[in-house]
Amino acid sequence: MTYHDARTQFPLLPDGVEVLFRGLEAASRPIEDLTISEWADRYRVVSAESGSPWPGPFLTSRVPYLREPQDCLHPDHPARRITARWAAQLGKSTAIENWFGFIVDQAPGSMMIVLPTLEEATKFNRVKLQPTIEASPRIAHKVLPVNSRDEQGSTSAFKRYAGGFCQIVNAGSSKGLQMVSIKYLAMDEVTGYPKDVDGRGSPRDQARARQKMYGDMAKEWQGSTPGIAGECVITADFEAGDRRYLYAPCPHCAVFQPLKFEQLRPADPEQGLPVHMRCLSCDGIIRDGHKPEMMARAEWIATRVPEGSEPVPETIPAAEIGLWICPPCEGRCRDWQPSYHLWAAYAPREKWVDIWNRWEDAQGDTTKLRTFYQQDLAEPYDPGGAIIEWEKLVEASRQHHYPRGRIPAEAGLLVWAADVQGYGIKWLAYAIGPRGQRWLIDAEIFEGAPDQSDEPWIKLADAIGRTYQTAGADEKGFDLGGVDSGFATDRVYRFCASRPNVYALDGRHAHGLPRLGTPTKKDIRDSRKRVVAKVMLYPVGLYDVKTEVTGGLANFVDGPDAAGAWPRNTIHLTADLVDEDFAKELTAERLVDADEDAQSSNQRKRLIKANAKREWKKIVGRKNDWFDATVYADALAWHLEHKRRLNADRWADLLVQVHGQCAEPDLFEAGETKATKDPFEKPAKVRKSREDRTSRRNAWKNR
Repeated sequence: MTYHDARTQFPLLPDGVEVLFRGLEAASRPIEDLTISEWADRYRVVSAESGSPWPGPFLTSRVPYLREPQDCLHPDHPARRITARWAAQLGKSTAIENWFGFIVDQAPGSMMIVLPTLEEATKFNRVKLQPTIEASPRIAHKVLPVNSRDEQGSTSAFKRYAGGFCQIVNAGSSKGLQMVSIKYLAMDEVTGYPKDVDGRGSPRDQARARQKMYGDMAKEWQGSTPGIAGECVITADFEAGDRRYLYAPCPHCAVFQPLKFEQLRPADPEQGLPVHMRCLSCDGIIRDGHKPEMMARAEWIATRVPEGSEPVPETIPAAEIGLWICPPCEGRCRDWQPSYHLWAAYAPREKWVDIWNRWEDAQGDTTKLRTFYQQDLAEPYDPGGAIIEWEKLVEASRQHHYPRGRIPAEAGLLVWAADVQGYGIKWLAYAIGPRGQRWLIDAEIFEGAPDQSDEPWIKLADAIGRTYQTAGADEKGFDLGGVDSGFATDRVYRFCASRPNVYALDGRHAHGLPRLGTPTKKDIRDSRKRVVAKVMLYPVGLYDVKTEVTGGLANFVDGPDAAGAWPRNTIHLTADLVDEDFAKELTAERLVDADEDAQSSNQRKRLIKANAKREWKKIVGRKNDWFDATVYADALAWHLEHKRRLNADRWADLLVQVHGQCAEPDLFEAGETKATKDPFEKPAKVRKSREDRTSRRNAWKNR
């Protein structure tokens, strides 16, 4: 076939000269010099499958605080490690997605993305990364498609592209953290990583070891909400960096300042104000609607300065803001890596009223309070923050005295717990009400050696058979009880095995354990080592329960609010049972460094280091028996409430059933509690027909 025949048969075939010179022109075209933010704005497309409220072209202007941190990840930037201690839903994983796209298109190399668990690693690829690849034409054709039959292709955990690859691993397995050299490392939610994996040490350290071959050319991003104070790795790295906070200008006086939770104010109906903030400089009212303009002009300011230098002021006039701006790893910041703090108030779609409501809802509830600190404030939660002096506990028990041995009108359950010691058994009983209210109604010491004598066990058996007067003049017995098995273990097992609703308890000190875990069977043997019975042993997660008990005692010392409402999770004490020795034992433990001896004083001798591990320790010279018994009682109360699924309606039913009438004050509406009403006041006897109970139940619900 001649040239002319080919042109005739294929008239649309491009001219060879044109093809050649177009290829030469494309090869000689300058490479775009883009920052990661510029690349994302130009080429990234957000998939609708990702769940983002803004599907379509990515715009950094929607989250302007993301610009500087992610631009530090550029290969030419001097920063080596970027730390983001941010609240939830602020774009930590978004920065990783943008970085991945930039690497594939502009700076190919080996990359590793580490997630806390296998489930989260799978979800990250399925919900975040793969939809981004498929929706962004700039990189869709550069990442090899997922093909189970092609070993050279990509998989759900391994993305292959020209010049590199990206491996997605979970921090719970050391296998994915080995045998590769990594230039780019992205770690998400590092506070959720285990402390040790397969005996090889921290997964963070294992992942960082993969970057040794690249030296200063390696890059690392780590973003996370904080964990527990004293063991929070993201806080330790934030403090080791240049500690950047986002300074935003006041819409009234234009003074730059970091937004703080202390600036948040509740709604003021008289002035027609919703939840708002107050300027630290002019006290001007800052509303949610001001946020977009403020964020567009906000600047990241490094608050760490060289020793002996002038500290960064909390408020900076607009004319002076340029004096304090310090690019990462330059000028006065050159000795530290960039580290960023950001809390929920800066989120573009977060309403300040929602933050305030979560704060209000968390009062007195240690679980919710921990979530609020970590997920909203982006601060490590300090469960040992409440320091309780025993003298104040005695004073509060006198001020808020109630009679021993009676069930208050707001309580509907009874639990008891016993702590076994060499000299006897310490036993106490708590009445349990809604909203985490606990009342100490009885306590006694049964003297005698529990491992040798039957006498203390006989007295304990008599005690758990007691009944107590309700507000309706009836009597009620115990719902659940437990005995610590740490001492005289065999005697404890024998005592509990033959009694229903009496648990053998085993305190566990490790972090993250359930308050009352799944029981295990234990054998009871006779003198010939024959198994004669079995007992169920229930593990108690002491760390969280001790935290809640300490918070409950602190709430009792603080007292009710102006309306007479007690905070959630309050442990009530009475002077009939609490003397100096009892109060000292209740306050005998503190949360301290693992390597710090507990002090004989109630005051901390030194500050807790950011990277120090924390544990509960007993104060030297004090017994902690009553504290331990209260901890076990609280764990049993929690178990009982969750087992019965006691919501507001069921609590209402239970209280009417126990007392025969609607109790005052109404604990379901904390803001309307009447301080003048005595919860132990004996009401008139009421009939308990089905219709009457139904009407009283409805009265509870409609209050």
